Amino acid sequence: MNTLQGVSASTGAALGPFHVMATALPKPSSIKTALTSQQERENLTRAAKAIADELRDRSLRTSGEAQEILLASSEIAQDSALLSEAEALIDKGHSAAYAIWEAAEVFSALLTQSGGYLVERASDVANIRDRITCVLSSVGYPEIPHLDHPFVLIARDLSPADTTDLQPGQVLAIVTEEGGPTSHTAIIARTLGIPAVVACKGVVAAAKSDLSGKVGVDARGGAVTFDPSAELENELAALTATIEIRRAHKPKRPSDGYTTTDGITVPIYANVGRLDDVQAAVNAGADGIGLLRTELLYLDRQTPPTLEEQCDIYRKMFTPFKGRKVIIRTLDAGADKPMAFINFAHEPNPALGVRGYRTIVINEQLLNTQLKAIADATSASGADVWVMAPMITLPEEAQKFVALAKSYGIKTVGVMVEVPSAVLLADDITRVSNFVSIGTNDLGQYLHAADRESAQLAMFNDPWQPALLHAIHRVATSGSAHNCSVGVCGEAASDPALAAVLIGLGVTSLSCNISTLEDVAQAITSLSHLEMREAANAALRAGNAKDAKTFARGHLHKLSTLGL
Repeated sequence: MNTLQGVSASTGAALGPFHVMATALPKPSSIKTALTSQQERENLTRAAKAIADELRDRSLRTSGEAQEILLASSEIAQDSALLSEAEALIDKGHSAAYAIWEAAEVFSALLTQSGGYLVERASDVANIRDRITCVLSSVGYPEIPHLDHPFVLIARDLSPADTTDLQPGQVLAIVTEEGGPTSHTAIIARTLGIPAVVACKGVVAAAKSDLSGKVGVDARGGAVTFDPSAELENELAALTATIEIRRAHKPKRPSDGYTTTDGITVPIYANVGRLDDVQAAVNAGADGIGLLRTELLYLDRQTPPTLEEQCDIYRKMFTPFKGRKVIIRTLDAGADKPMAFINFAHEPNPALGVRGYRTIVINEQLLNTQLKAIADATSASGADVWVMAPMITLPEEAQKFVALAKSYGIKTVGVMVEVPSAVLLADDITRVSNFVSIGTNDLGQYLHAADRESAQLAMFNDPWQPALLHAIHRVATSGSAHNCSVGVCGEAASDPALAAVLIGLGVTSLSCNISTLEDVAQAITSLSHLEMREAANAALRAGNAKDAKTFARGHLHKLSTLGL
C-alpha cells in the first residue's frame, strides 16, 4: 500500500483501476523545411483555425467559468502576436510545427514572468501549442480515452479542453501532479461533480510503477492510495455508497429558503454564466443566482454587445427567478480575459494592472450601456436584481459605483471583495455598499501572493488557510455592523464543510457551482447555526489549513455520516 497526499479540489471518493494520461509531446525537429514559406504559413493558419474552431465547439458543451476558459483558449489559438512570432520563424526556413512550438515557448515564458493570472495562461498556451503541432504533424492529440470500464484518471496536469468531455461515472476521480485547489482543472471537476485531488507530488511515477492496477481516492482530505488494503477498500466502498444514497435524496427547499436545524435561514444561490445554466440552477433548487457572470456576452466578439442584445439576454436569465434574488456582476475584463474591442495597453504585470472595475471605468460607455441594460431587463423580468462590480480596491471606488448604478434606477448595489486592501478597508466599504460578495479564489491568491495554478504553491491556495478565514470573518463582522449583507461566491462556497464554516464566520449567503449545490444544501440543513459557529471559531484558532479543516470538522460530525 502506497499513500500519497495531495490537495482536495472536489470532494468525494473513488476506488478502481486507473489510467495515466500521456505525458508531454516531443519537440518538433529544427531541420529546415522542404516547403516554401508560403506553404508553411498556410498550414499554420489552417491548423490554428481548426483548433480554435474545435475549442469553440467544445465550449458549447459546457457552462459557466469552464465555458469562459474554453472561449479564451480558442482566442489564444488565433492570437495575432503568437502567430506573427511563428511566421517570423517560418520565414527563416523552419517548419510550421517547429515555429509554433518556439513561438509558444517565448509567450509562455513571458506569461510566467508576469505572474498572477497570466501564469494560468502559460499552461493554456502550451496546450494550444501541442494541439496545433499535432494537427500539423498529422498525429492524434492524446485525449482522455473512452474505456469499457470506469477508471480514475491520473495526469501531470489537464488543460480546460482535456476536461471538456469528462463523463461522471466513466471517470471515477481525477488526480493530477500539478495545479491547485482553484485551478482550471479543479473548477471544472467541481462543475462536473467528479472527485478530484490536485498537487499530488509523484503521483504519475507512482502510478507507472504500481503493479496492482488499483487506486483508492479520498478526495475529502486529498489522500491517494495505490494497492489499497482490504480495510481501506471497505472504507472507501462504504463512503461511496453513503454518497450515492445521499445524492439520491435531494434536500427539500422550503418556500422561504434553506434553514439550519435551529431555524436560521441560509440562502444558497448558484453561480451561472449562460442561459442554459439558469434552468439548471432552478432544477437544482437554488434560492436564486449569487453570481451571474457577464463575460460570455463579450468573449469571442470583435465588437461589444449592443444595449438591445444585453437587455434581451439579461431578461431571459432574470425571469426564471421572478420574485427571487439575482446578483449580476458587471464586466470583469483584463488580465486573463482580453476583449478584442478594448485596447489594453502593454503592462509589465497585467495581473496587477488594469482589470475588472479598473477596465470598465476607463471604458465608461461599456459600463453605462451594461447598467442601462440591467435596469431595463430588471423592470421587464420581475426578479430582485442586485448589481456588483468586480475588483474594487478602495471605498471611494465602491461609493462611485453604487451612486452610478443607482442613477440608472438599480436599487441594490454592491461590490466584490477580492483584494487585501478591500478586506482592510471593509468597514468603510460596507458602510457605502448595500452588500458585498467575497471572491475567495482571487482573495486567496492575492493574500498569499501565490499563483493558483502552481502545484508548488497549492498549499497557499487551500481555501482553509487561516489567513483567508480571518479575512472573511473581518469582512462579515464589518458587514454586520453596517447592515450590509455579506455573501461568498468563490469556490470555497462549493465545499460543503467549508460552506458551513463560512456561515459560522458570519457570512449571510452562499453561492456555489450548480453541481455542488445539493451537497452544500445537505450540509447546511443537517447542522445547527451553533455548530457552524463553533466550527468556525475552531478553524480560526488553527495555524494552518490542515488543522483548520480538522478542528472544524470536529464540530461537524453529521457531515461524516452523509459522506461529506
